[in-house]
Amino acid sequence: MLIFFVGYIASGKRKWGQRLAQELQYNFVDTRELMEQKTGEKYEKLLSNKEKFIIAEQAVLQDIIKLENTIVAVGEMMPCRNDNMEILKNAGLTFFLRAGLGCIMMKIPKKRHKIPMIQNIDPDFLPDFLQSEIERRKPYYKQAHINYLERDLRKPKLMEIVHKAIQIAENSNKE
Repeated sequence: MLIFFVGYIASGKRKWGQRLAQELQYNFVDTRELMEQKTGEKYEKLLSNKEKFIIAEQAVLQDIIKLENTIVAVGEMMPCRNDNMEILKNAGLTFFLRAGLGCIMMKIPKKRHKIPMIQNIDPDFLPDFLQSEIERRKPYYKQAHINYLERDLRKPKLMEIVHKAIQIAENSNKE
């Protein structure tokens, strides 16, 4: 079984993915780290060359869909290109972690230096920029099998949701 966490920057994909992986005794991977390993370059550097970035992203996508018993934190842009979201959905369970602008804005200051697309944005314009990016990507994320507000998520609720989804998937595979 593969479970993909999708969502915007600072939505909790990594945090919840690691927690779920530990609980299910699955492996955990982050597509950003896989891209760095595959190319030998830092994620931030990859972002500076769109063509190279997309090639690396597609290569990692092809690698992750072959994994088993793994939770994947998916980079926020991957589901929004080509038919990538459909590929993820066909390969496993997709889980959209929604996070509101307020929640994201609380987490961004700690990560700002690691997020190339916002490093040079005037802090006064950052909320508007982030809101427009969230809205632009939301139609892709909303295609996920599960859609849940991150701030309302707790470990028991996550386990309940995932176990139900796994049970449904297993039952549909038997038919």
